[in-house]
Amino acid sequence: MNQQKSYITHKEPIPYMLIKNYFDDKDIESLLSELRFLTPKMTYQEPKNMPDGTKQNNQINLDDFYVNRESSNILNTMNKIYDDEELKKNLRDISWFYNIWNYTNIDNTFVAYYENTDYYKAHRDISIISIMYWIWEEPKSFTGGNIHLTDYDIEIPLERNQMMIMPSSTYHAVDPIKMIKQADKLSGKGRYCIVRFLKMK
Repeated sequence: MNQQKSYITHKEPIPYMLIKNYFDDKDIESLLSELRFLTPKMTYQEPKNMPDGTKQNNQINLDDFYVNRESSNILNTMNKIYDDEELKKNLRDISWFYNIWNYTNIDNTFVAYYENTDYYKAHRDISIISIMYWIWEEPKSFTGGNIHLTDYDIEIPLERNQMMIMPSSTYHAVDPIKMIKQADKLSGKGRYCIVRFLKMK
């Protein structure tokens, strides 16, 4: 059953926004269907310009995987943010910083997958605006995975079908995941985060 979309804005100490129940049930199933296909193909990728041990997870870069972006349900679904006028208005109301949204002209999208003991220590993204969307198979098979904005001691509880938008320069971390029941590696029972970076050429 579709639940009402809810925009929750934060101006201080850092301008960010959470959007609960962002996609409808049809979109969610479309995302999960593609994630089931992609998960076995995910690998560990060394973080750029970060020390060893900064993260433990698996991921796949969709812009590298798909020659034609139109063939990806995930990419097409995430593109709905560009037509979401309420989203863009809320961002502008939060801070002048988000006026740059209209000047970004390239995006990059990847999926990060977390399962037992996976984590990501405090880091910044190499981008301008970072967009994160969280989803997993139900029933939920893990605990942990909350987001921390470490410079401000802010904890963002993990919620399914929730999107977060923030300046990419914000330090953030992912709590370790603990699987409730033992599962095979890349089982698909863990935490997915679809990440989109908005950049300028």
